[in-house]
Amino acid sequence: MFFSASIAMMFTVLVGTAAQFLDGVITSRFLGNDAYSAIALFGPLNGLFLMLASFIASGNQIVCAGYIGEGKKDTANSVFTFSVLVGLLISVILILLCVVMPDPLMAYCGVTKVGKPVLYENMLSYLRGYLFGIPALIAVQILGPIVVLDNGKKIFSISAIVLCGTDIVLDLLNALVLHGGTFGMGIATSVSLTVQCGILVVFLLRKDGRSRFTLKAFRRKEAPELSKSGSPTLVQSLAISLRDVSINRLNLFFAVSTAAIVARGIQYDFNMVLFCISDGLASTMVSMSGIYHSVEDKNGLRRVFQYGMNLSLRFAVATFAVVFLCAPLIAGFYTSDPETASLSTFAIRCMALSLLADTPICIYINYLKGIRNRRTVILLNILDRFVFPVVCAAALSFLFGSKGLLASIALGKFLLLGIIVMILWIKNKRFPRKAEQLMLLPENFGGDSSNIYGSVTTMEDVIRESRRIEGFCLIQGTDVKSATRMSLFMEEMGGNIVQYGSPDARKASGAEYRLFVSGNRICLTLRDYNQAFDPIAWHQANSDRGVDEGMGIRMVMALAEDTRYFNAFNSNNLILWLNAGKDIQSQMNG
Repeated sequence: MFFSASIAMMFTVLVGTAAQFLDGVITSRFLGNDAYSAIALFGPLNGLFLMLASFIASGNQIVCAGYIGEGKKDTANSVFTFSVLVGLLISVILILLCVVMPDPLMAYCGVTKVGKPVLYENMLSYLRGYLFGIPALIAVQILGPIVVLDNGKKIFSISAIVLCGTDIVLDLLNALVLHGGTFGMGIATSVSLTVQCGILVVFLLRKDGRSRFTLKAFRRKEAPELSKSGSPTLVQSLAISLRDVSINRLNLFFAVSTAAIVARGIQYDFNMVLFCISDGLASTMVSMSGIYHSVEDKNGLRRVFQYGMNLSLRFAVATFAVVFLCAPLIAGFYTSDPETASLSTFAIRCMALSLLADTPICIYINYLKGIRNRRTVILLNILDRFVFPVVCAAALSFLFGSKGLLASIALGKFLLLGIIVMILWIKNKRFPRKAEQLMLLPENFGGDSSNIYGSVTTMEDVIRESRRIEGFCLIQGTDVKSATRMSLFMEEMGGNIVQYGSPDARKASGAEYRLFVSGNRICLTLRDYNQAFDPIAWHQANSDRGVDEGMGIRMVMALAEDTRYFNAFNSNNLILWLNAGKDIQSQMNG
């Protein structure tokens, strides 16, 4: 689940960012350094747009993942609907600001009409073309994670490929045929984003879609939770924006030539490319940790955390090696000027080095975001995205000039990684070696004493685990009737999955389960990775059929106190609740 979703998100973000990367290459090659510098310095303003989009999108992703994990599909759609409407409102406000007061926005990037007239004109032209794509930019941020949750990994990847291809074609058309300057580059980006957004909207509007935009589900009361969950990302984006503004000004102050400004712009571009790895992993971590956290599945959460961190380290090491060796070749795509190429090679290698620390930090922060540890996430975001980068940039720029500024990106990341390890060391009173010592979960999270986990792949497994479940229920104090029913649920539903879950008879079909007690209720959760099948919907649609057809499903639905189902990351998840019986209730009263 984690690997396939991460690859899809990583590939999608990479392809989408490649469009921006190639924007820079084409602009630098065909429109010159002044035009490229203007677009590079536009980064903080673009970051401001993404800051607001990420605030809504992150809150939507976290809250929806939690509701989906609890089987509350309608509530998740309510949050989704509210997020889309707020995103559209924000995009309208941003467009009006770009039209009415562009000068303060340019000054925010460190460029004024008096101080940098050539850069100002190029940047203003780019903004005028870019503003038409702001609604699509914000919508894609909100829709993307929901499309992946709704098993649309391929569609999301296809939309990114279309975005990149459209942008390259329009960029070349503008540079070589239409000669539209930076305005044409902005229009090309806007059209590409709109096309990608259209593909995602069409996917979500399909008849069998599980995530729907519907005003019937609209509830404004979801706004506070959405805002709280999105606040860490808002702080992160604000810190990034302030960081870029500060470093832009430091670069303009310390740069001894245009080559230094271009090298920083290339480093910024390539930062976006390399960040796709951690961003793809992080987006998956937020959703999956949110789903497991919502039902206090400590075992599942630990597995996701360990796998995500291990995968992030492997990707970081492999990417560092490739990029460090290929840095001269990458710089050569941008420019043939020897001074610019030399500084750009140095900048790219520093960026590659920073990835070794940045990737695990990013995954860790997004894990904390998924479990809603907001205070820690906000603190780490401020340190990671503003304090350490700006302090290191100011210090190294003062000591070593432009090269010091370019090297500061790596120093800041490793300093923060050291600080995180020291904090965890102090908290655990020893060097953290186990996943539990890094996860920052409450001591009573998951109720380990009242949880069992298992898996089934054969009917013999089903029978064995059914008996194990019955014994566990009796040990926990449930009455005999409830223990027997829960055992029967496992026998019927687990047997259905093993026998009929996979359409391909050559492939083994199995499921994982978790059984836990919560108060005077007991819950069985079943997860399998076969073709999508909602037993609740099937029961509702076939309630009037013959007695023998689907008898096991009918019986389970009739005996369970509460049933919920959701499908996410190509997995079926069934949640069955049952009253634990008066024995456990009397124990609680005693």
